[in-house]
Amino acid sequence: MTDDNGPPDDDRTVFMPSGGGTPPIAPPIPAPPAAPPPGVTSLGTSFAPMAPRLDGDRIQVGDVLNHIFEVKRFIARGGMGEVFEGVNITSDERVAIKVMLPALAADPNIQAMFRKEAKTLTRLSHPALVQYRVLAQEPQLGVLYIVTEFVDGANLSDVLGREKADLPTLIGMLRCLAEGLRAAHMLGAIHRDISPDNVLLEDGRLDRARIIDFGIAKDLDPGSKTIIGDGFAGKLSYVAPEQLGDFDREVGPWSDVYSLALVILAVARGRNVDLGGSFVDAIDKRRKGIDLSEMDEPLRGVLAAMLAANPAERLRSMDAVLDLLGGGAAAPVLPREPVKPPPTPLVATKPNGALKYYVGGGVAAAALLGTVGFIAFGGGGGGAAPEATKPAAVAPSVSAAATARAAVTTVLPTVGCSWLDVTQALTTADGVTLALAGVAGQPIQAEAAVSQAVQKTGASVASVDFAEVAPIAAEACSSLDAFRAIRSSDTTTHLAVPQRHFEMSKLSDGEYAGKIAARTVLNLTLGTDVKDFALYGLDPKGIISPLIENAAMFKAMEKPGFPVADLGGGKYRIQADADAAGWSGILLLTGTGGFSDDLVATGAGARSPEWRKRFADAAAKGGWRAEMVWFKMVDELPN
Repeated sequence: MTDDNGPPDDDRTVFMPSGGGTPPIAPPIPAPPAAPPPGVTSLGTSFAPMAPRLDGDRIQVGDVLNHIFEVKRFIARGGMGEVFEGVNITSDERVAIKVMLPALAADPNIQAMFRKEAKTLTRLSHPALVQYRVLAQEPQLGVLYIVTEFVDGANLSDVLGREKADLPTLIGMLRCLAEGLRAAHMLGAIHRDISPDNVLLEDGRLDRARIIDFGIAKDLDPGSKTIIGDGFAGKLSYVAPEQLGDFDREVGPWSDVYSLALVILAVARGRNVDLGGSFVDAIDKRRKGIDLSEMDEPLRGVLAAMLAANPAERLRSMDAVLDLLGGGAAAPVLPREPVKPPPTPLVATKPNGALKYYVGGGVAAAALLGTVGFIAFGGGGGGAAPEATKPAAVAPSVSAAATARAAVTTVLPTVGCSWLDVTQALTTADGVTLALAGVAGQPIQAEAAVSQAVQKTGASVASVDFAEVAPIAAEACSSLDAFRAIRSSDTTTHLAVPQRHFEMSKLSDGEYAGKIAARTVLNLTLGTDVKDFALYGLDPKGIISPLIENAAMFKAMEKPGFPVADLGGGKYRIQADADAAGWSGILLLTGTGGFSDDLVATGAGARSPEWRKRFADAAAKGGWRAEMVWFKMVDELPN
């Protein structure tokens, strides 16, 4: 195990995870004003105090860092620093402590990079990823270190060949690690060093593989650097060709795809792959292609698609890997025709064959399936429902928060691959606090753009909360950018959700009666300014499916038992039931009509620059305007 992690950009800064949002920044815990007796913390926990030493920037077994983490034993030393086993003295949790080399920790460029990376690393949460706890500085020793959960198990590189892995085990391992890397990629970070050295096997089991050492993870901005610059990063035998300078150095999620395939190949062969040598040899071996003749189908075909030397011909994302394995999220399916209650159930499917909607017994249940699962539009128009809401208008004010909100709202249309709304702007003693909601393909860059917009107003940024910003796949970027170009202003809000999260529980009626599902609500306001409109379902993989194709179809659904309830005054409620947790989005297009499913709901691969021009031309001709909401189904309470 090597230590590939580094310090934050601000001395005495601690990054703590906060359950998926941007980790709060706080100073390290100083020694209390009135020192406790030697060997006892202010909490009454005994430990061995650190004695003065000549090498004050090195830690030793027995040290207690920040009065929290006791160093128990040395594990390994690598090019980036040292790794120790430790324990949280207040919770008894075993942890891994990775201490950066002083020379690296003193580099301001490294500090700046790791301040940004800490926000990503502490947000990573997946069974296939080792969980990062905190990035901190020890005030007495001055060392910078990162704490992760401790995984009790063998390193994959140490067990290659000990046990023959069968085909189901290999496929399961590939699916598990691909899902973990997908979670990292969707937060804007790529690993760049996927190799057997960076995979731990919990309890020595291949089906409990965990990825470690995201310390050289690089955000998706091609201009950003790693701790060793723009050059090589990773193990020579396992990196992708573009990491060696081939194919114009086009590094991205597809680079991890290549490396992951080599790891699975090494497990199948029971030995490391032989793709090293000199840089020239390594590049040449990759261009010649990888021999997969010993692999069985269907794994051989999946690995071949992952190991194309040219990144443009390779599977471009972990989503694509999972889809090819048959383990990806299902594509959404929504009704393509006005719903009419027939005497017997009607089943309609999307052209891509993904799901259906059902109508029968005089009660309609239009269903859509996104990455979040099966969503069935519920019946019933009775009962009050929250009205559609607009973002609160900012009253004329010279407050820092009002100025910051205006500045951020102005810059958001320029943030590529995103759809974001400012949901809160407050002035605090430490500066402006902002909260946003929506989706972003590169959350780190989006957050940086927001912070820079605020700073340009002369205000300081206390915090930017992205907890309600869902990551979205790169395949969705072209459509997001096209829709954002015709985005409606905040003063003309027609589509809203009363809340961002909908809790799942056992439903008593509807399509999922007796099953665990969430009952979601969409609020639609149709004023005289809306001549025609269409609704589309979205998912974080970039798939777009038609839901309501025009106003005429919507009118046909305004009947008792149908999912549309007329609340009066041009306000409507659309109720939907969802049976799986996750994010889902709705796109509303308004204008003079002519909405074409073939134009809007195209496959992600069909959204070329030519498509964007056709969409822009149609939008200009029809006076189209776009609105979008995202919400999440969660299962957090006992059912």
